[in-house]
Amino acid sequence: MAFEDKAQKRNPHLVFGKLAIQYGLATKDTVRRALEKQRALALEGVRKPLGEVLVEMGVISPSQMKALLRLQHFLQRRDREKPLLAFAVTKGFLLPRDEKRALSRQMELFKREKKHYPIEEILLEENILDHAGIQALKDSFAGETQRQVAAQPVPEPVSAPATEETTVPPERLEALEEFFDVSVSADSMEASLLWTKKPPPDVTERDLRAFLTRRGICFGIELSSETVRHLLSKPTPKGSMVIARGRPPQPGRNASVLYHFDTDPLKVGRIREGGSIDFRDRGEIPLVRQGDVLAEKIPPMPGTPGTDVFGRSVEAAKPSDVILRCSRGAMRSDDGAHVLAVRTGRPQITADGKISVQPELEIMGDVDLKTGHVSFEGDVKISGTICAGFRVKAASVVASEIQGGEIIAEGNVTIAGGVIHSTIVAEGHVKARHLAGSTVRACGDVAVSKSIVDSTVETSGSLLAPTATVLSSHIAAAQKILVKHVGSEKSKGCRLVIGDDPILKRKVTALKEQIQRLKDHAERLKNAETRQRKALAAAELAMGKAVQFQDKTLVEIRRLEEQKTATGESPSRKARVEALRQAVDEADRKVEKLFRVQDALKASLAHLVDRRTQCAHDLAELQEDVQALMQWAKSKRDRPEIVVQGVLAAGTVVFGTQSSWKVLESVKAMRIVEKSVEDPQTGLSQKTIGCSPLS
Repeated sequence: MAFEDKAQKRNPHLVFGKLAIQYGLATKDTVRRALEKQRALALEGVRKPLGEVLVEMGVISPSQMKALLRLQHFLQRRDREKPLLAFAVTKGFLLPRDEKRALSRQMELFKREKKHYPIEEILLEENILDHAGIQALKDSFAGETQRQVAAQPVPEPVSAPATEETTVPPERLEALEEFFDVSVSADSMEASLLWTKKPPPDVTERDLRAFLTRRGICFGIELSSETVRHLLSKPTPKGSMVIARGRPPQPGRNASVLYHFDTDPLKVGRIREGGSIDFRDRGEIPLVRQGDVLAEKIPPMPGTPGTDVFGRSVEAAKPSDVILRCSRGAMRSDDGAHVLAVRTGRPQITADGKISVQPELEIMGDVDLKTGHVSFEGDVKISGTICAGFRVKAASVVASEIQGGEIIAEGNVTIAGGVIHSTIVAEGHVKARHLAGSTVRACGDVAVSKSIVDSTVETSGSLLAPTATVLSSHIAAAQKILVKHVGSEKSKGCRLVIGDDPILKRKVTALKEQIQRLKDHAERLKNAETRQRKALAAAELAMGKAVQFQDKTLVEIRRLEEQKTATGESPSRKARVEALRQAVDEADRKVEKLFRVQDALKASLAHLVDRRTQCAHDLAELQEDVQALMQWAKSKRDRPEIVVQGVLAAGTVVFGTQSSWKVLESVKAMRIVEKSVEDPQTGLSQKTIGCSPLS
């Protein structure tokens, strides 16, 4: 972690001094003298920032002071934004690498333009979140903050007895300032007493307790008369000792999933003694029946708050939750805590956590002209070869070999022999003896026992090939690459990528595109519904007017009929009544037509409402999928690394998330990782590829 990130919670004067030291503008001794001068001025009633004191001492120029203040203010604003980013990672809005990228970009822009850009603008600029995603994040964060504030009891102030400081004269405390100082760790969980010259021999435990109380240290103080004697007995004039320790918060328990079936019956990636992969061990394939419980969620358990040396409550990190995900043949219980089978079949789980129950299809022989393409909503077992030009799309696939074909699987793929000039896309694990001229993309691990030649392998898990040789190939693994040999003197150089997950990126991008299309569709449906409601309101208004006209006309006809009875018939009255009766008939036809229009509009409106409801349901499912993918990505705890047990040939290029390394000379038995190192000039953290021999 760079100094800038460590220093933000400290005293602002100390932060300014540390920044001046960090950037070579002042020495530690100069800053110490400036702080002493600042304290002396304060005793005289003159309050001056440390920057102004350093300028008066001629240590820094006014422009340098402004530059350091600008950096200090930037770090303070950045510190206020970090809780939002931490919440975003916890809730699955962001991946940890997205958080780091956003913070790095923010620092880069500040260095270039000397301006603080809000983290929301960075997330937008880097296409990490869109406007809707940022608004959803801010709303969720605000709601969570309000809930925490409402649920948190008002803490009783923790303080040292009031008599300790008041019983030590102020002039005595001022005298102690000349000898002692207090340093507090960045997390405020540890305080150390520092002295720069030999303390006076008459210092007492009460003196030191009052001194610590004056500095705000009131919890976990480890001070006794024996401690004071030990301090005074030290022969050196300068020294330090830990004087207080806070009580760290006790972490809670993250939510987890308990599966009631074997989640890897094909034993993908099982490595035997000696390093080879067992391709014959298929294990016992589980079978479930309708109503069986497939999985249950173990809910998270909150941690216990701690207390820092200032007596402030330190909240435990909020445990992460999980979402149970289902596909065909499985359903989630109403409370979201269980997954149940809705049919009899073989349970399986994809690498990213979707549970399904699949039937099984067995094909005796090859997939060729006799069978045509195979598309089956279940597991497919093929005793022969998937031939060139043919595709198998299924829940999971087991075959002897594939030559020039294609497999698309929602679960695992196991090929007993070779994958030759073929393509495999799997949501689960992939297991094969060798790859040649092929492309394999898997959300789970990829296990190969013999060789990978002129192929592309992308996995959100690991490449497990401890006995295989990799030649002229591109390998990208989010977690680990384990191989025997990489490259040779005569072959084209290999590209090895670790820590990056192109499969996850493509899936999230595709989901976000679907979400945007659904949002656009929902907006069109909303507009159509608005138009329909307006049309329905207009039809109801027209019907009301027509009915009112009918009523008035019938009243007029009755009045004329009454006049006829009283005075006798007249031609004009007769013509008037006839015209009115025709108007009533016309109004009847109009009302009847309006009834039909109303019925049609109501039916259309109900259909639109149903479509909008379905659209909202689909949108919620897609957003849940994105959140689940983020949680799945965060759950990968293995450190990305490359382990080459044999020869790593010259010409191989290794890529991390932010760095790369080209192998200029062949090496043997190496472990390669991307690690962070601190730039001695800037103090900023940088990524670099590092390698070490295997032990």
